Amino acid sequence: MALTEQQKQKKAKQKKQKRSTQSKSNSAHILLEKVTPHVENPFYECLIPNNLFEAGIGNILITRISDKGEVAVASFIVDVFCLGVKKVLFKTMPLPEYEKVFKPDILKSHGDYPFSKLKPACALKLITGAVDYAKQLGFSSHQDYHSLKAFFGDDKLGFCWSRYHYGKDKMPSYVKGPNESTADANKIIATLEKSCGAGNFHFHL
Repeated sequence: MALTEQQKQKKAKQKKQKRSTQSKSNSAHILLEKVTPHVENPFYECLIPNNLFEAGIGNILITRISDKGEVAVASFIVDVFCLGVKKVLFKTMPLPEYEKVFKPDILKSHGDYPFSKLKPACALKLITGAVDYAKQLGFSSHQDYHSLKAFFGDDKLGFCWSRYHYGKDKMPSYVKGPNESTADANKIIATLEKSCGAGNFHFHL
């Protein structure tokens, strides 16, 4: 029996969704394969922008160094006001390139605000806290987040005494990003209305 036009469209949509899911899965698997060889190397430094909880979003850098001087960098762009981990990046490079090119470029992208070092345990606590906060609001973090989180390793990192508070003025706060369309923003606001109730969150488009 011939399919109707509506059935054809539905089938095409299902195929597209399946391809998208497979693509995301492949991406996460490839990233995990890249990260795993570096997990046994010692941490080099973990950096956080000093104004993260004022700006609401920033780049948290986690680095490990090999005995040959190769630096592996895990970068988490974290929205501590609402959406959790928005983007991740993993790169390897020689130590001089990290110190003279990559790290200065990251600082410059934050308006030259200073960064501070923090313990790996605190970096992990901050990032996972933002992810959990976003999840409570109805948002999933970046598709490759869990693969890059493996960069912290399975060894105990010790205890972090720092406490992190998410949201702004005790409420979620959404600011439309440059890569988010109006449709994306409307969907995020609708999710916040469902999870928090109208008037119980901030937003800026």
